Amino acid sequence: MNKINNITLILLLFLTSLGFSQAPTIDAPLPPTRNAVDIISIFSDTYNNISDANYNPFWSQSGYASASSSYEPTGTGGSGNVILAYPNFNYQGVEFNGTYDISAMEYLHLDVWTVDGVAPNIVVISSGAEISNPIPNGDGVWQSIDIPVAGITGDLTSAIQFKFDGGNGNTQGIYVDNLYFWKTPATAGTDATMSDLQVDGSTIPGFTPNSESYSFPLSGGTTIVPQITLATTTDPSASSVITQAPGIPGDATVFVTSQDGTTTKTYTVSFYIGAPNTDAPTPPARNAVDVISVFSDFYNNISDANYNPNWSQSGFASASSNFAPTGTGGSGNVVLAYPNFNYQGVEFNGTYDISAMEYLHLDIWTVDGVAPNIAVISSGTEIPNAIPNGDGAWQSIDIPVSGITGNPLSVIQFKFEGGNGTTQGIYVDNLYFWKTAASAGTDATISDLQVGGTTVSGFTPNSESYSVELPGGTTVVPQITLATTTDPLASRTITQASSIPGDATVFVTSQDGTTTKTYTVSFYIGAPNTDAPTPPARNAVDVISIFSDAYNNISGANYNPFWSQSGFTSASSNFEPTGTGGSGNVVLAYPNFNYQGIEFNGTYDISEMEFLHLDIWTVDSVSPNIAVISSGTEIPNAIPNGDGAWQSIDISVSGITENLMSAIQFKFEGGNGTTQGIYIDNLYFYKGEPLAIDEFNKAEFNVYPNPTDNFWNIRSNQSINSIQIFNVLGKQVITLTPNSETVSIDASGLTNGIYFVRLSSVAGTKSVKLIKK
Repeated sequence: MNKINNITLILLLFLTSLGFSQAPTIDAPLPPTRNAVDIISIFSDTYNNISDANYNPFWSQSGYASASSSYEPTGTGGSGNVILAYPNFNYQGVEFNGTYDISAMEYLHLDVWTVDGVAPNIVVISSGAEISNPIPNGDGVWQSIDIPVAGITGDLTSAIQFKFDGGNGNTQGIYVDNLYFWKTPATAGTDATMSDLQVDGSTIPGFTPNSESYSFPLSGGTTIVPQITLATTTDPSASSVITQAPGIPGDATVFVTSQDGTTTKTYTVSFYIGAPNTDAPTPPARNAVDVISVFSDFYNNISDANYNPNWSQSGFASASSNFAPTGTGGSGNVVLAYPNFNYQGVEFNGTYDISAMEYLHLDIWTVDGVAPNIAVISSGTEIPNAIPNGDGAWQSIDIPVSGITGNPLSVIQFKFEGGNGTTQGIYVDNLYFWKTAASAGTDATISDLQVGGTTVSGFTPNSESYSVELPGGTTVVPQITLATTTDPLASRTITQASSIPGDATVFVTSQDGTTTKTYTVSFYIGAPNTDAPTPPARNAVDVISIFSDAYNNISGANYNPFWSQSGFTSASSNFEPTGTGGSGNVVLAYPNFNYQGIEFNGTYDISEMEFLHLDIWTVDSVSPNIAVISSGTEIPNAIPNGDGAWQSIDISVSGITENLMSAIQFKFEGGNGTTQGIYIDNLYFYKGEPLAIDEFNKAEFNVYPNPTDNFWNIRSNQSINSIQIFNVLGKQVITLTPNSETVSIDASGLTNGIYFVRLSSVAGTKSVKLIKK
């Protein structure tokens, strides 16, 4: 009977796997022929699409890596028609190359093929309110959808993006073709559109007959006002009047009147100065002790700063830290270029103390009217600092450090914000903190600080605290070997660290005795140098392994999804504790840890499991939490700190997440994002072998009968302090505090099914699976 049931189950699972539709194998319907003036096409093989659209911008969506704008339903060598493929769909964006006026259009059209029951929404993003438009599910066939443009978005004159949402992020998907806005052809004699619009002999980039506003960037240093040289009306009998721009910045217009005089349109071309063509001002010479430079050709910059971290900003792909204003082969001076600017970050390589500085300096060139804010990010309150607009010229800005951020002792980032994400931009040079040079005799800084003969990484005279990571297995306490005072007449005293972890200090007194500084170097054990413990042999049915060399792991897990975590770029799923060519065992490495995710390849039912196991190595005193993410409430589970050694952790599955039947992710959190880290191996759910009665008698707790109709009896050789019973959804259904060695639990009020009991005594805690029949 059991064999027959197993075969039936396998067949059902097989049929179920075929039960939802897969990717299309036929082309989408062919759209009708339309006049160019009657359509704004985003993606279609039939029409002329807008230029430079981004069909897969990174918005932290789960399907980013699997998306494609070149998918052929009929296969390579088939019809040649390509579509937008978004498998593993939870949400997805399409970014236009600028702002489009869709107010003259009547409908948004798309052909969509859905997978696995998804009923997505589509949103047209503009400068106005975001409005979701539902698309019905229609698995396995192409649906042709037309949505009225009236009310489709908050501002029809400034459409910039599409957003699709509503998927589960793994099995569900959407495939899209013929994505365009359209309208009914105009009545003869009423057409006031243009079919071409040229400036100085070239068609304006992105021109479409139905968009009336265009932004036209000019090279820095441009003084001659560009001219509209061609404005061709779609209807040869329509009339047009060109008014050239009076200056830069300035607007040129084309006023078009239809043949019958009933319709008019005004096309506007706005000229503005774009990227700089001259170098930023040369900053003054400063002593090293008086400056903390983040980006400048004139000072020694902090090491390993990230000038373009991916914070999902629109300008991520177009940003550059090597833009040369005077061109390649010019002065060689480079600046930070952030075109398509909405917001932007700069991440330091650690934490910096700027409390001794007086000003933040930057040279900035703004584009197209932007007046950005800059914020110095620390462990304290974020405070925006306004920068005025100054298009077409370099501005030198100095902002007092006093009040610039909530905690000047722990500065880690810059953030710029305030752009429109398309035409506006900023260019930045000479980005540094500075102070007035100290009076003679009052300097208590050091100009160099070495440990073991090498300068401490990230050392600057004005930062007094440093963390030095040591390899796993280090037992010899490092020594400060050099501490050079900036003023040769200042004095200093070195106190070496006595242990690991431990602190070494340099106490400096200025020549005149009025000023002192204490430099502290904190030593701690970093990455592991030994393999994690080898887990026991287990039957495949008793384990769901996420990451381990000992078991068969689930397929397709993403061990480093981008959740905007600081450690994204430094994470690795191939770190070898014993080094390349060692044991070959690899672990998950998450240095620079603040939080971290692991995405499964689907939804997993862990209700049959008893424990979550992981081996973890912590760095620099971090005590992380782990959460199993499901469709229910997120429940953090604390992991104690245990620096410099592997800890083997087992967490009871009962109550670990609100819905044990739909686990989809892990989330770790609790780090400082810089020096702290975690290393993980043998990450899996497991259950023990079923216990016979005599094995229960050897255990600390004895539960019987199990299964039961009405009562479970519990006997222990210790006083039972507490009893908690959870259902498979993680909900606590019974709580008792018997303080007795025997107790009877009334199960008559519970529905039939599986439960978990957590039993606690002074000797420890044990979880046991219960069955109510």
